[in-house]
Amino acid sequence: MKNKNFALAAILALAALFCSCGNSARKAASLKIVNWNAQTFFDANKDGIEYSNFIKSKKWDQAAYKERLQKLCKAIDKMDGDLVILEEIENQGIVYDISNELAGNSWNPAKVYRYACFAKKEKSSIGCAVLSRFELTGMKVHSLDIQAEREKAPQMRPLIEVDLAAPKPLKIFVNHWKSKSGAKNDSALWRRWQEGLLAKKIIEAQKKNPSLPIVCAGDFNQDISEFSVVRADQPFGLEEDCRQAQNAPPANVALCSPYSGQKVLVYSPWLDYAGELGSYNFRDKWERIDHFFFCGNCSAQDFAPQTGEWSYDDGRPKPFKIYSLKGWSDHLPIACRVEF
Repeated sequence: MKNKNFALAAILALAALFCSCGNSARKAASLKIVNWNAQTFFDANKDGIEYSNFIKSKKWDQAAYKERLQKLCKAIDKMDGDLVILEEIENQGIVYDISNELAGNSWNPAKVYRYACFAKKEKSSIGCAVLSRFELTGMKVHSLDIQAEREKAPQMRPLIEVDLAAPKPLKIFVNHWKSKSGAKNDSALWRRWQEGLLAKKIIEAQKKNPSLPIVCAGDFNQDISEFSVVRADQPFGLEEDCRQAQNAPPANVALCSPYSGQKVLVYSPWLDYAGELGSYNFRDKWERIDHFFFCGNCSAQDFAPQTGEWSYDDGRPKPFKIYSLKGWSDHLPIACRVEF
């Protein structure tokens, strides 16, 4: 397993577009985080890397893109996250468009998303983005070069690592794991590799600073029930790589690499969520495949899937349909407040 950095990654200089947030916003030790798979969010330019239904569509044009952009931004405005993490964004130009649209919706400089980052694999259709009201620094992009399996590895999206410049250090890992749909073979095999990479990077970060607050977010394409869950009354070997588990909450997820033997305990708020909703609904069955994982000196409060105009009365998400240009996304956003 090797890590590679991709050229198509950047911390965007959005700060030049907007006025300063001021020192008071920087002193907060509590942040609201929103994560949302925006579902194939392409711009109006047809570059040949888009999904076929967008390339073939006669309705998808600049006006349709503008309307979808405005709908997305109104939803982000309503959720009012300090940090917004998005999956399935085509390019960094869309990140600029989102940031500019959001800036035009607010006269409060403390609400402006002055910083952002974006990354995707070269020649791939979609990537991940982070919008932030606080400065982002030290962005790294990690990918997998797997040569230990009998079959050729499919294209997998990279893992983004970025630091938030807040009163206390906060590290963020952004994930979009291999999908189950369209998989010719066992897609869980490749998600295990991605899980191992995430565990490895968390362990590396906590070896440098054991109490470092870490937030992992994204679309993991894996229900919380498919992770290894460890509870306080169950034995768990606190190996050298997971000593931070000594102060872990009652229920934890063990992120494991079956190939290196490394593992680390993280907290999932899904384990304490009492609601009926998930983040994705497939054939009228809820799945909880979009996640926040926490470790280090931080805690999660007020976690829940977010409903609004982008969801039906029963909470199911309203997916975007290219033939009608209606809908938002086939995923619900999730949100929580992290205190650190």
